[in-house]
Amino acid sequence: MSKERPSESCATKKYVFRQLTATVIVVAVVGVLSPSSWSASAPTKVTIHVPSKRLSIMPYYFGKDKGFFGSEQIEPQLVMMAPPTAIAALVGGELDFSSTTGAATSAIMRGLPLRRFFYVQAEPSHALIAQPEIKSIQELAGKVIGVTSLTDAVGMSTTMILRGNNIDLSRTTLLAMGVTDNTLKAFATRKIAATLLAPPYSEELEAKGYNKLAEARTYAPLSFIGLVVSLEAVKKSPHKAQGVVAALYRTMLYLHSPANRNEVIQYIARYHNIDLPLAEKAFSAQMLSYSKDGTKPRKLVEREIEIYRETLKIAKQFTPDDLEDMSFLRKVQESGTQER
Repeated sequence: MSKERPSESCATKKYVFRQLTATVIVVAVVGVLSPSSWSASAPTKVTIHVPSKRLSIMPYYFGKDKGFFGSEQIEPQLVMMAPPTAIAALVGGELDFSSTTGAATSAIMRGLPLRRFFYVQAEPSHALIAQPEIKSIQELAGKVIGVTSLTDAVGMSTTMILRGNNIDLSRTTLLAMGVTDNTLKAFATRKIAATLLAPPYSEELEAKGYNKLAEARTYAPLSFIGLVVSLEAVKKSPHKAQGVVAALYRTMLYLHSPANRNEVIQYIARYHNIDLPLAEKAFSAQMLSYSKDGTKPRKLVEREIEIYRETLKIAKQFTPDDLEDMSFLRKVQESGTQER
């Protein structure tokens, strides 16, 4: 029997080892560089400003928990702050997106390079809620009313309600509270006489004996919640805007489907730690204002522009095209993105 020479055996083993090592390296590199494996393991992180956890903003949380953002390879970081602060951060590049369309509108009309890309709400769902002893809007004359900001949709809507009821604005104080949590605390400690609140807060307070004096949609069709983007940011990273718009679109389709109603109501009950009947009542109220497809009727946007120009005393003319860019949403719709 012939024996393999030691030198040949050693050389063969070294050759095989080198070949195996090279194969492993190639496989590893291909795995890292492969777009599918890379995107699946590393979703794009985006920071999105939210003003509170009211139901108008709930689609962001629901879409995140339901996986709609994840399926678009987007990992949203929801950051709560006052709307004016958020707009400054958005313009400064410290945020990717803001959900507050109201404060953004004021900023756009003052020349800042922002646009609305999506409407979560087509109309407001807020209601003016007052302390138990206040039975009418006229009784708010001379009182302090809490708002998140003077120039966002909450502040603007409050002003329109007061004007619509012939209240002398010079005798009434609108106090900017920043975020809804601050407003609720001020309301509970009676530092303010009334405030504008969205579901479920308005329903919760009504159940406790506070009075609903008016609904914002009756006086002003202002936009509260949507998606606002810096033009510079979207130019640099259009895929972020495309992913977030697609996720929101899928979320809104899911929320509007009657087949998902019970699931959504149960989610709201957990989300706000309220009982199911109250969650259902709040959801029914909120559904009246949700956009069905991320858009808002042009006539309502035109009326909104009139209100902002009048309130902010802006002479320059604006059209809906100056406020919004719906091209990304159209791409999503045209690509056949739908509820899965």
